[in-house]
Amino acid sequence: MVQHEQVFMERPFPSVTLCPEVKFVEEKIDAFLDEIQYPPNMNASSTRDIINQLAAFYSLDVVYDLGDLLRLEELLEYNGLNVETAAERLTATCEETLIKCRWENALLNCSDIFQMELTGDGFCCIFNGRSLRREMEDRSKIKHTDRHWYTSEFGFDSGLTIAVNQSQKLSSVDLSYKWIALQTSQHFVDTTMNGTALNPGAEQWISYSSTGFQIAMGAKALSPSLRRCNMSTNVLRYFPHYSKNYCLLEKEIASTLNKCGCVRTSHPRPPGASRCRAPMLLCATQAMISYITIDECPLTCDVEVITVAASSFTLDPTIRTVEPFYDGLNFKKVTVVRVFIQERKRKTKIRWSYFGFFDLFSQLGGMFSICFGCSVLTLLELLQIGWRVAVIWFQQLLEKRQVHRPK
Repeated sequence: MVQHEQVFMERPFPSVTLCPEVKFVEEKIDAFLDEIQYPPNMNASSTRDIINQLAAFYSLDVVYDLGDLLRLEELLEYNGLNVETAAERLTATCEETLIKCRWENALLNCSDIFQMELTGDGFCCIFNGRSLRREMEDRSKIKHTDRHWYTSEFGFDSGLTIAVNQSQKLSSVDLSYKWIALQTSQHFVDTTMNGTALNPGAEQWISYSSTGFQIAMGAKALSPSLRRCNMSTNVLRYFPHYSKNYCLLEKEIASTLNKCGCVRTSHPRPPGASRCRAPMLLCATQAMISYITIDECPLTCDVEVITVAASSFTLDPTIRTVEPFYDGLNFKKVTVVRVFIQERKRKTKIRWSYFGFFDLFSQLGGMFSICFGCSVLTLLELLQIGWRVAVIWFQQLLEKRQVHRPK
């Protein structure tokens, strides 16, 4: 293992995923129930009692009743809606979730840099990320070019600063909190992620650093079974490059299609596949792939391992702030988040193979030295000497026979 450091004048900024509560906004529920039409066996009052279970189609944390989901499906079909469209209308938008956004000391419109996407964890606001689910659905439309965000400034006073609205009512510990996650630049948000919970009345600094892992040319020449990892340049069936998490998601999609004949609402949908309806949600949950039993998805050989460190500070409304970013914020109902790259330097580790094609003979020589007390080179020299002795002896024998041959 060889380690060296690289100094960057400019680095790609990480992907930021901000997920609101897995709970619909009360005002949006009222507006939705007033707009839709009801079949004969349903009304606004009964629908309001079960409407929050709609999130069970894309979130495993929501407890649901199958009969209630069947009624919700009937209601949506009656109004020509699908689960994703209805749930997005009921969920807080990025404009409602984010009060202020600042990039490199310049205030920007949050809706210009964040986009709402249905991820592996539900509806989330995405900065500098990609959605394979959306790209597969929009493939026939105008190609969307994602904006790549780079930064030349490092440290806590740089990067992205956001003010998150925390005025929601806390009704469930599991569903009524916002959280944030960081991944590498242009990360596909279709996979599930681990993040940091955002507490109201606090400021959180989240630093991002990474360590690069590469393998030498000798290791690249080995077969995947010997090196026990896949190159990131390997193209998967749906994802344009290899990652263990992307591979596991594709295995999960294939398993769900095979066992249930459909894919989950949050999954990228392969051509010709259908979304799982309410009766198949249990089947789709049971078809999910365990991260422990999968052997077909090894680690990535050349990967950027990220390190995220979070620090939290209490926002005191009695203390006057210096930065104008804090002006007009209610410190009791907001969370200020600073996301920044820690430093210009990045450590890179190069992994060498134990042996390759070029030093195979030296390895064999060492083996012979251990087994027979001499190296392969010594054996070759002894064989050459023996060959020359045999040739000379044979030539002398032929000469003697010619001398004693009768004339």
